[in-house]
Amino acid sequence: MAKIVLTTNRTLSSEFRHIPAADFITCLPISTVTEPIFKFFAPMIPHDGGRMVRAPYGLRKIEAALLHYYSPNEVVVAHPDHVAEFVDEDTKLVGLSTMDPFGLAPVSMTYSYGGALTTVTKKWFLNNVETVRRIKEKRGLKFKLVVGGSGAWQFEYKPEMIEELGIDHVIIGEVDGIKDNLLVDMVENGGDGYPPMIRIKRGPRVDEIPDIVNPSMHSLVEVMRGCGRGCDFCEPDLRYARCYPLDKIMREIRVNIKHGLNRAWIQSDDIFMYQIEDHRHLIPNWDALIELFSTIINEPGIVHSNPTHGTIAPVVASPEEFGKLSRILKGGPGNWLGIQPGIESGSPRLLKRYMARKCLPFSADEWQEIVLESAQIFNENYWFPAYTFIMGLPGETEDDAWESVRLLDRMERVLKEKLGPKAHFLVTPVVFIPIGVMRGEEFYNMDENMTEARLALIYRATKHMLYEGENFPPDVLKNWFLRKLVKLGASAAFGIMLYRIKKIAERKGFDIEKAENP
Repeated sequence: MAKIVLTTNRTLSSEFRHIPAADFITCLPISTVTEPIFKFFAPMIPHDGGRMVRAPYGLRKIEAALLHYYSPNEVVVAHPDHVAEFVDEDTKLVGLSTMDPFGLAPVSMTYSYGGALTTVTKKWFLNNVETVRRIKEKRGLKFKLVVGGSGAWQFEYKPEMIEELGIDHVIIGEVDGIKDNLLVDMVENGGDGYPPMIRIKRGPRVDEIPDIVNPSMHSLVEVMRGCGRGCDFCEPDLRYARCYPLDKIMREIRVNIKHGLNRAWIQSDDIFMYQIEDHRHLIPNWDALIELFSTIINEPGIVHSNPTHGTIAPVVASPEEFGKLSRILKGGPGNWLGIQPGIESGSPRLLKRYMARKCLPFSADEWQEIVLESAQIFNENYWFPAYTFIMGLPGETEDDAWESVRLLDRMERVLKEKLGPKAHFLVTPVVFIPIGVMRGEEFYNMDENMTEARLALIYRATKHMLYEGENFPPDVLKNWFLRKLVKLGASAAFGIMLYRIKKIAERKGFDIEKAENP
């Protein structure tokens, strides 16, 4: 049996039928996303003898690192429903990967009303831990239960849950390096010398990060870690930036192709920072980006590729180069490309205070015009951006919040005037979470800190999401049946949310109609 069993929970074990942004339903309260709805939109990844056929990219990286020390029979990436089949007295460690264990992530905190409601992510993480703990206790096993992943930081705010849930160690940081691997040391030496919470300050060098050896969910492949743009509230920016060489990226893409996957979803914290050379003005290395995506899209077997995250200012600074990149990726009426940029605020004052380098090579005073122009350039090139706004940054005034509402109002009006039915974007307001260099600040309290302007932002964003849910381009989701279901689901979900927002406004004495003409 396996020495090491790696697994995750149900929310990270589905590709959500490849419906854009559908995975965000896991951030909603379980009272909104009922079990039948969740199971329909989030069918589980298949398994092969209990092993995940495709797994979260982070687990694949850890698996690859451990395979430098152990045989494939000793390291198993188990399907969440089949963990028990691989665990016995030979098992030394069970590792659980989590993205949002307690619903403290920005989107979850927003839609659970500051954690007052239990999110889908929290429910399934707790179920996952309880399942593993029952196996351990029932069989009298001695393995270490270790939790990690991008959501492990949440245990810093709930350290008492480590003992309460029966977890031996929580690891915060990168643990997928080949050299001096922490998990290997735990397996070989029992792990008794480590504290319950382990913080890894510095991740491995690129040459110490292994290539994945088995396929990743969503065909995800990483091209860099860290960022360097310097936003105070951003956890990835605490990691030093490391870019993968092209041959390493292509080796991983070929692993996915070998297993029948024909897409390449390119992970970075900001794709426009890839191989950047101009660290003063942050002008992208367009030659490197064009070589990267040209090589990917021309790889036999790949039919589609797009990045996960990117900043908007580079698009405005180099519209011609961005257009060239869009043509390489075959953006067009039948092939909309996705990306997640952060607007974060409509207030130039807050831009200067917390994220001054986000607007480079422009100034913070030009921010609203940058947002409008970039949105137009995205849509003209058939990109469908999914934006975020942050509510409740420390020191945010009511006028700062109204600036965000005004910006969203301008985005809707100006884009429709200029582009007509070609104007499309998603927008999600999220609450401030004290991470990055802002650790130690207070969490945003949805009830105590809600103001008229902040509720107006949520209201306008929800109205816009309702519009997009009912009017998104048909080619974004080609399956007619799923497209119909998504439209019906969006109409119902966002309709309910609008009703609840109005009720909150009534309770607090806010004039929600101000949101219509800010």
